Amino acid sequence: MTKAPNAGRKVLVTTMKNEGPYLLEWLAYHKKIGIDEFCIFSNDCTDGTNLMLNRLDQLGVVKHYDNPQGPNMDPQRSAYSRANRLKWVKSADWVLIVDADEFLNIHVGDGTLDDLIHACGDPDAISINWRLMGSVGQSKMSIDPMNGELVTDRFTRGSSFEDPENGLVWGFKTLFRPGKFDFFGVHRPKWRKETDVEPGKVTWTNAAGKPMGDAYLRKGWRGSKENVTNEFAQVNHYAIKSREDFLLKRLRGTANSKNKGRIDMDYWDKYDINTHEDSTIRNDGVRDQMNTWLEDADLAALARACADCSQRVLDYQLTVPEFRTFIDTGIFEPMKKPEDVP
Repeated sequence: MTKAPNAGRKVLVTTMKNEGPYLLEWLAYHKKIGIDEFCIFSNDCTDGTNLMLNRLDQLGVVKHYDNPQGPNMDPQRSAYSRANRLKWVKSADWVLIVDADEFLNIHVGDGTLDDLIHACGDPDAISINWRLMGSVGQSKMSIDPMNGELVTDRFTRGSSFEDPENGLVWGFKTLFRPGKFDFFGVHRPKWRKETDVEPGKVTWTNAAGKPMGDAYLRKGWRGSKENVTNEFAQVNHYAIKSREDFLLKRLRGTANSKNKGRIDMDYWDKYDINTHEDSTIRNDGVRDQMNTWLEDADLAALARACADCSQRVLDYQLTVPEFRTFIDTGIFEPMKKPEDVP
């Protein structure tokens, strides 16, 4: 097999809130597939994620920025706007924006970003469709930083590419050349309204190296039956994980909406899709990298404290009967209001 040429410096940009129990696996995995530098923003952390990121910054693993939020601010968009103004990010050859529950799963070559870029014909942007990964019926967290199971090992069933279970399934994230665009969006790069965007301005493909189509030059974050594919890659989106993990996610909220109640049981129903078996993600070497980082006593202590904090928060939530029932049975029955009790 011919080795893909080096496509240049690759930077991953993201924003986090209370993602500490999952942080090291996510970092180790994306480092493994070829990310050179991590630009990470955090806001309003109460589990110690920001402290872990500070230590990882000191160790040279990431570059961490505090992302304080004012009234009605959107953590994702404010972070990506700041990243777009950082010269070291904007000058990268490639930028990937994915969340802490998203893993870019590459199917070609050795599973690296270089392989994906080469397979797609070295374009300016590559939009890669989600596979929403369900809970596989699991109820418990596994967040021990030393011995816990990997997210990428635990959750191996997800949604369809051919027959979407709901309107979210064909969402995508985009790997792109930042110099070709004006600013960063949540799902794809964008141009300002005053920028002249003519067909052919950039070469933009899907994850099979086929054109996305000119309709996506201005807007769009979901694929269509004409361009949806996972031939060369997909984004494994572990939006809910187990039922216990989901209860923690409810408290954390969402980074791209001002609606604080958006993470509700309807959200669970939309994302708990287990129709297709998929264990294609290659995570060999991820645990070894995590263990290497955890040899740092300070990081290890912070990781253990973060896991303990998460467990204590969960235990407190489980004093609510309806949440306890959800964990034990998978069924959520809202409490009756006093006026509804006979």
